[in-house]
Amino acid sequence: MPQRPISDDERSRVADYMLGQAEKYTWLELWPRVVAGRLEFLNAVARVTPEQAAWKPAEDDWSIAEVAQHVLDGSRRTYELVEALSQGRKPNTEAQAIGAVDPERREAQLEWPDLLNALTEDSITFAGVTRNVPEPPNLERRVAHGFFGPLHGRAWFLFQRVHDQDHARQVAAIQAQDGFPA
Repeated sequence: MPQRPISDDERSRVADYMLGQAEKYTWLELWPRVVAGRLEFLNAVARVTPEQAAWKPAEDDWSIAEVAQHVLDGSRRTYELVEALSQGRKPNTEAQAIGAVDPERREAQLEWPDLLNALTEDSITFAGVTRNVPEPPNLERRVAHGFFGPLHGRAWFLFQRVHDQDHARQVAAIQAQDGFPA
């Protein structure tokens, strides 16, 4: 299931939301929302079996395992962006890779139980990024997201919430497809 299309209006609305909320609220005020988004994703994949994780509705669609690997990879890149940008540093992450969906995406790299564990470990790490950033953060340094344009560190923090929730819905859509293994 490839990423759903995003209209220019929705793209602009979401970018304005992330930037506006990130500039209005502190890390501590935003933290519960971001963590809740990750928990939503973790709950979506919590009881998925290895067979269900590997299943695809169609050849060109994503499996739940591919979605989970994408969330994990993206979260790791976003952590670096949040930390570096908020501290006013240039991040090491390649801007082109941020927010892009690789058309040649690879299969999930880890076996399903290991991928679930890696997602949980990453969630703990990502939730702690606020310990490594100043309050207030640098809001001038930005890196462009492939859909939402230039975002500063705190907006990238909120992006992870949007990303996790979007992919939790994607997992639910895969599970709702005819032929999904019981």
